[in-house]
Amino acid sequence: MQNPHKVKPWFRDHDGWWYVTLKGGGRRKQVKLARGRENEPEAYRRFYEVMAAAGHIEPSPEMTFNELAAQFLSYSREQHKSVTTNWYVRLLDDFDQHCQGRVKDLKKSHVDTWLRKHTWSVSSRRQAITAIKRVVNWGYEEGHLPEYPVGLRKLKRPKMQKRETLVSEADHKRMLKATDPEFALFLTALWETGARPGEIRTVTADDVLLEQGIWLLQQHKTAEKTEKPRIIYLTEAMVKLTQSLVKEHPTGPLFRNSQGEPWTINAIRCRMRRLREKLGLPVGTVAYAYRHTYATNGLTGGISIAEMAELLGHSDTKMLSEHYGHLSQKTQHMREIAHRAVHRKK
Repeated sequence: MQNPHKVKPWFRDHDGWWYVTLKGGGRRKQVKLARGRENEPEAYRRFYEVMAAAGHIEPSPEMTFNELAAQFLSYSREQHKSVTTNWYVRLLDDFDQHCQGRVKDLKKSHVDTWLRKHTWSVSSRRQAITAIKRVVNWGYEEGHLPEYPVGLRKLKRPKMQKRETLVSEADHKRMLKATDPEFALFLTALWETGARPGEIRTVTADDVLLEQGIWLLQQHKTAEKTEKPRIIYLTEAMVKLTQSLVKEHPTGPLFRNSQGEPWTINAIRCRMRRLREKLGLPVGTVAYAYRHTYATNGLTGGISIAEMAELLGHSDTKMLSEHYGHLSQKTQHMREIAHRAVHRKK
């Protein structure tokens, strides 16, 4: 096998491309990596991907994080959806730009320094740390690393901040009037289903079972954990809306913008920001706040915690209890509950 520390990318002046030369079976093969001398970082990123895919990177205590990440991304492309792999690519490439070197030398302080270079939210910091730990854990479990980096054992994710902002029915109606018809449909789906914004963004006609009044998602956020499809139960209003959208979009995502294109994460984020500014809504009024509102309204309306967990697609009630109830904001309701706890009907 070729040693990646001897085989390196090289630049050809006359065509302006970075290459790597692979040897095997008595032949030499030149593989293009990136165009332009200024794109050396991209050339090295592609270099490690090519070497990992070709099986030329051997397990070694000298393995760099870039080499390990390349092998992990090859695994990710086979096991994960493209959106998940692309998420890993962005974070791992960014980390490698700030922290190059051997995996065994990595320390918690290296990750902390990298995180401080970004003005990320607590949620984004958690995701970034998750990506780094996932790669290292995978490398150790698969035997690519002879031992787990001692310096990363104390690397912990920050606690998730609870989303305390709820969307009132009055504010929901204001937003429906203040935005275009296409985004109003998206907001309606958020309000009526309590589904994750990503689930609404990507649902297609193939996921719809109108006779049962449900969306049945085989691919979803918690599929690996729950090992079952995600069922989104539809109100009568959502059944009618879904039926209309299925006729309009028999293939591809049901919910689309005024240009007929599927909603992107960034487009939704921008729409919500403009609505907050235009209507003077609380800072935490984001698309995901609808899901928390749905849960809180359901619980205060008498739905059991187990039933609400099923509606939200959770495998148990732990997540619901910790993050979704927001019952502290329903003071009067909780006072009534306290009264009922003491003065039970006979």
